[in-house]
Amino acid sequence: MSDILALDIETSNYSWEIGGWDKTASFDPTVVATWNGKDGTVYCNKSLDIDATVKALHPKTLGDDLIDHVNKGGVIIGHNIKGFDLPVLRDALDCWSAGDLLGKTESVIDTKILTQKAAIVSGGVVTTLDMLVKTTLEDNKLMNSEDAPVAWRDGKYDEVAKYCLSDARLTYDFYEFGKSEGYVQTRKLETGEIIKIEVDWK
Repeated sequence: MSDILALDIETSNYSWEIGGWDKTASFDPTVVATWNGKDGTVYCNKSLDIDATVKALHPKTLGDDLIDHVNKGGVIIGHNIKGFDLPVLRDALDCWSAGDLLGKTESVIDTKILTQKAAIVSGGVVTTLDMLVKTTLEDNKLMNSEDAPVAWRDGKYDEVAKYCLSDARLTYDFYEFGKSEGYVQTRKLETGEIIKIEVDWK
C-alpha cells in the first residue's frame, strides 16, 4: 500500500446555482475517487463500468476508508482538497471523517496550497490542476471541470467517474513529480510563459 492516497470529488451542481463556493452544504457530491499510485477506488451510487473498485458513496463507507488510511500512517492529498473537497464531503455528505481530516494538518496535503506558496517569489502564476499537469507532466485532464455536472445530468455516469479517477491520478503524479524533482511547472499569468517553480515537498 502506498502511503499517499490522492482524492478528488465531482458534484452535479455549480457554485453559482447555490449561491457561491462557500455554500458547501448545498453541493451535491456524485462521485469520489481515490488513487494510491497503483489502484483506484470510486465511490458512487450508480452502476458503473469502470476499471476500479466501486463502492457506495456513503459517509461511513468513505469515511472509514479515509480514516483507516491515515491511522495506518498514510497521507491524503488533493488539489484544493482543504478548500473544496473535504468541506463539501463534511457538509453535504455528512461525512464526519472529512471534518476530522481537516484538523489533521500533518495527514492532509493540498497541492494547490503548496504550489501557491512556492509560487509567491514568481509572482502571478496559474495554479489550476489543468495547467499544472499540462506544463509539468505533459498530460491532460479527461474533460473540463465545468463539463462534469452537465455530463452527470445527461446520465454519463461512467464518463464522470473515469474523469474523477483520472484527476485523482493526475494529482498523485503531480505531487510525486514535485517531490522527486524539486520543481513543478506552470504559466505566468501576464505573459503565458512556462516557468519552473522550486518546491520542497519532501
